[in-house]
Amino acid sequence: MIKIIDKWRQGIFILLSFLCFAIFFLTSLNINTQIQSYMLFFLVSLIGIPHGFFDFSIGKNIFQRFRKLWLLYFVSIYILITFFYFSIWVYLPGIALISFLLIASYHFGYEEFNYLGKNKHSFINLSIFIKGLIIVFTPVLFHYEQVSRLFSILVGYDLTKFEFTDFQKNTFIALSIFHVLFEKARDIFYKIECLIYLVNFIFLPPLISFILYFCFSHSIKHFLESIYISKNVPDNFSVKNFLVLIISCSIIISFISVVFISKYQDISLSISIIKFIFISLACLTLPHMIFNMIPNRK
Repeated sequence: MIKIIDKWRQGIFILLSFLCFAIFFLTSLNINTQIQSYMLFFLVSLIGIPHGFFDFSIGKNIFQRFRKLWLLYFVSIYILITFFYFSIWVYLPGIALISFLLIASYHFGYEEFNYLGKNKHSFINLSIFIKGLIIVFTPVLFHYEQVSRLFSILVGYDLTKFEFTDFQKNTFIALSIFHVLFEKARDIFYKIECLIYLVNFIFLPPLISFILYFCFSHSIKHFLESIYISKNVPDNFSVKNFLVLIISCSIIISFISVVFISKYQDISLSISIIKFIFISLACLTLPHMIFNMIPNRK
């Protein structure tokens, strides 16, 4: 069942990728950064952030020996890790940004490498780091000017201007393609999907390629594993009702947060969205990654 659904997911991801290419390169539509930020807010709130709500079921399993107090232990530890990382963003934003890129690289690489239990939950493998680097650093390499503006919003100051050479870019592309094509135990559809990741990150605007990967690949994969393999939907909910609940909570919390940030810091809505989405994802990724790895540790 899940394999069939996953093929549909791959097909939708590829179709959306081609659609984005058609819009950006074959039409005269002006989808500027402000519009892209609104798309980012809507889709990450609708699909991206909700995939982390399955952590509650993971936390219940981890702290089940505490019975009725499991939620207290889980929420306390989750908030503590999140608050610790947020404190780094406040006082050392540059270090926090670098840490986020490294953590995100490992997290994305780990999820890709172990998707559907392909590698029995490996924790340390060169392929994990390579996959993560391709996902996180390709936009930086090919769209440094745009990405640096986004990073400047997050850290609160302008970053040093830098330009990668054509040799560095071409070498990175060649090594990435080589890794995808010669990776063992992967079917042709997965390899095609990974190559499309790479093409998206190279040619599409960074926010668009991020939306495509984070929402329509990474998050949807997590939904599928959580629902069909890990069975992380709470017993007192149907899948439909649980999805409605977590998506509704995500949209409401995201909307309130963005409006508050915009009013409190007196900044535009689009900048508020960038800050909220990426800083909140940064702060939540670390506990999310930790709790999703614990159940799989042998």
